[in-house]
This record gives sequence, structure tokens and C-alpha cells, in this order.
Amino acid sequence: MKTKILAATAAVLALTAVAPAFAQSTEQTTTVVTKRGNTGTGVGAVGGTATGAVVGGPVGAVVGGVVGAVAGHTADPPVEVKTYVRTQHVEAVPYDGQIVVGAVLPDTVKEYDIPRYERYRWTYINGQRLLIDRKTHKIVSIIEDDG
Repeated sequence: MKTKILAATAAVLALTAVAPAFAQSTEQTTTVVTKRGNTGTGVGAVGGTATGAVVGGPVGAVVGGVVGAVAGHTADPPVEVKTYVRTQHVEAVPYDGQIVVGAVLPDTVKEYDIPRYERYRWTYINGQRLLIDRKTHKIVSIIEDDG
């Protein structure tokens, strides 16, 4: 008899311990995003958080938010910046390195300021206009002449 009571007690304790692992949250969260001009990091973080939460729950929300913020941070630069870069005329600099978005240019590459946009600089390498992040020297965008 004691064995049956002990077994029943152990079973109840085991179920009590693992029940939270099987529980599903019924709490719902609604996120309202208001689109604003060039707020890529914030919009990316919110969008990534919402998507991550749907796919992977709370942990997915955190990971999605970080990934979304990174993607949003690299969002397309303002039209004014692209227009300014397209209208400038300087000699092209020869360069043997890789020219792709995200590549880091060495300090020896001549970069030019963009008025009113301290985040960016630009350069003209091998006939390509490149938008550069001022702090990291990473290529942010390759600016095409046609728009």
C-alpha cells in the first residue's frame, strides 16, 4: 500500500514539475508601427521582434529584434544623400579591394563629406560612387548614376 501511495505521490510531483514546460501562454501583444522617414533601425527592430515572436516565441522576439535592427540600420540612405553624391565630380581613385556593401575601406582611401549628413561620407573608386559610414568606413551603398 505504501508503495502505491509513494508512486502516486511521485507521479503527482513529476507532473507538477513538468506542467509549466507544456503550458502555452495565451497572452497576445499588439504592436503598432508608425512609419517615419528613415528610421530604419527602430522599424527594423520592431518588425524583427514581431516576426521573431510569431516564429519563435519570446526568444525569437529577442533574436528577431536584434536582426531587424541591424537590417534596418543598413536601410537605404536618404534621396538627398544619393542626389548629392551623383552631382559631385572628382577623379576616380584606383582600388584593388572588394567593392561590395559591407566591405571596409582602408583609411588611405580619399573620402568626401556630405553636407548636413554627418553619418555618411562618399568616395569615387574605379568609376563607382560609394556611400561610406563615417565611423566604420564600411560601404553602405553603391550609388548608381541613373537613380
